[in-house]
Amino acid sequence: MANELATQTAPRNGKPLSVFANMDTFADGQRIAKALVSSTLVPEAYRGEDKIGNALIAMDMGGRMNISPIMVMQNLDVIEGRPSWKSSFIIGALNSCGLFSPLRFKIERVGEREASYQAWEGQKGSAQRVTKKMKINEMTCYAYAIEKDTGEILEGPEVSISMAVAEGWYTRKGSKWTTMPDLMIRYRAAAFFGRLYAPHILNGMPTDEEVYDVPEMRDVTPRSEAATPAVVQPAEPEKPAGRPRGVHAAMNSGKKAAGPGEADSGKPAKKNEPPVIDVDAEEVRQSSAESVDNLQTHNGPADSNGDDDGDMFSAPDDDDAYDPA
Repeated sequence: MANELATQTAPRNGKPLSVFANMDTFADGQRIAKALVSSTLVPEAYRGEDKIGNALIAMDMGGRMNISPIMVMQNLDVIEGRPSWKSSFIIGALNSCGLFSPLRFKIERVGEREASYQAWEGQKGSAQRVTKKMKINEMTCYAYAIEKDTGEILEGPEVSISMAVAEGWYTRKGSKWTTMPDLMIRYRAAAFFGRLYAPHILNGMPTDEEVYDVPEMRDVTPRSEAATPAVVQPAEPEKPAGRPRGVHAAMNSGKKAAGPGEADSGKPAKKNEPPVIDVDAEEVRQSSAESVDNLQTHNGPADSNGDDDGDMFSAPDDDDAYDPA
C-alpha cells in the first residue's frame, strides 16, 4: 500500500508537467497565470488580463527547462514578433544545466586587416550588389567547456570580426559591434556553442543580438512590364439608345444631306475636285453635232470670200503656199 501511494504522488514531487499536458494541468496553469499577469514585476509583454496566453507559454517553457517561469519572463524578449533569449541568460543556463563545466572563451587578436562585405546600391527595382572593403582590427573567439559525462573538451564554432562584417552585423545602423566588440564576440560564441551542444536549452530560439543583427530585408527584384498593372481607362459616357456612333453616324448624316433623289456612292468626296455639272445627255449630243456641221460647211463669212470647195482640210492657196527655197 505504501509503495502504491508513493507511485501515485511521484509526479507531484518530480519534474513538473507541461501546462498543456491535459485539461487538469491547463486549468491549474490558468489560475497561476492570472496571478502572474496581475503583478507589476513581470515585463510588459506578460502584464494584463489579455496576456494570459503569453504567461502560459512562459510557464510551459520554464517547466521543460526546469526553471522558474519568472526567470523565463525576465529573459525572453519578443522582437518584431520573434521570441529571443538574452545572451546573458544563455550563458547562465549553459553553466547551470549540469551538462558542462562553466563556459570559457578563447580570444586571439590578429591585428589590422581588410574585410569585405556585400551591399546593395541603387534605387528600388534596379539595385545592384556591389563589394565593399573596410579596415578592421581582426579578432577571433570561440567558447569551450568540458563535458562532465565524458571529460571531453567541447569547442564551439569560431567567431571573428571579419565574419561580423561579412554577415552585415558590423555595418548595421546602431550596431554594438563597433563600440563593444569584445562583449559582442563572446555573446555570439556562447550562442553558437549552445545551439550546437545544447539546443534543448535554447529551444531553437535566437538571442536578442542575433535578431537585431539581421539586416533589413529589401526587395531588389527588377520590375517587369508584365508585372506592371494596366492603367484603367475611364469609361466612355453612355450615349442615348438608338443614336448611331462613329463612322456609321457620319455616313448616315451625309446621306440625309444629299437628299432622297441623289445617288450616294458611299465614298467621301476628294479634296480640290472641280464641281460636276449635270447636263442632259440628249442636249450634249445635239450641240456637238451642230458644231461639227458648221465647221465642215463654213457657214459664215469665209464662204463669201471665194471658197467654193467648202473643205477645211483642202490644200492652201498658191499665194499662201510656203516655198522653203
